[in-house]
Amino acid sequence: MFGDQASLTGQSSSVFRYYLLSSRPETSDAQFLWREFIAKHNTELLNNLGNLVNRVIKFLNSKYNAVVPNYTKDTADTAGTKRLEEDVNHILTEYIEAMDALRLKHGLKLCMDLSARINQFLQENKLDNNLFNNFPERCAATLGGAANAIYLLSAMLSPFVPATSDSIDEQLNVPRLAVPDKWHIGDILPGHTIGKPKYLFKKIEESEEAIWKSKFGGSAKQN
Repeated sequence: MFGDQASLTGQSSSVFRYYLLSSRPETSDAQFLWREFIAKHNTELLNNLGNLVNRVIKFLNSKYNAVVPNYTKDTADTAGTKRLEEDVNHILTEYIEAMDALRLKHGLKLCMDLSARINQFLQENKLDNNLFNNFPERCAATLGGAANAIYLLSAMLSPFVPATSDSIDEQLNVPRLAVPDKWHIGDILPGHTIGKPKYLFKKIEESEEAIWKSKFGGSAKQN
């Protein structure tokens, strides 16, 4: 395998760290598969995590001048933030148990489960111009819950992909959060000014598979 030539692919260390940690069995060796590498990047890192962070940061920048709105006015909880807190804490508890037991692959999976849950939260509330224009309290609650959950997600991801967590924290304009035993929305307060959106990941074209295999070796497909 190509080892120290990985940087020549143009992909960040986070992408390789994620692939190896999420694919390799925790008690045995694994085969590096370029096709699987590209698929995991595009479906899990780009579509799940990267698009989530970009969607929230861009919305806050474009609609709220990069200032976190007062998300506490949704007293009827139309956004479902209480359910979000319950689900996040369930994932968080399992994550802490996995990390304490050095089950790193499972810990990383739980991070991606959290990312998927935050995406679901945005979809349930239909975060778009209509929500912003016609349901301001629900929109603010949605963004407050999502931004805070992403902040926790960054902390949980940091043992696995620290450079990605650094970028998320920079965009949120916050210091690294210590993973708590129990999570509540409120680490990022209303009125906090965030940073500018940056893409965490960019799509890898499937055509790169043959190019990289030719240059660096590895397997193109499962035997």
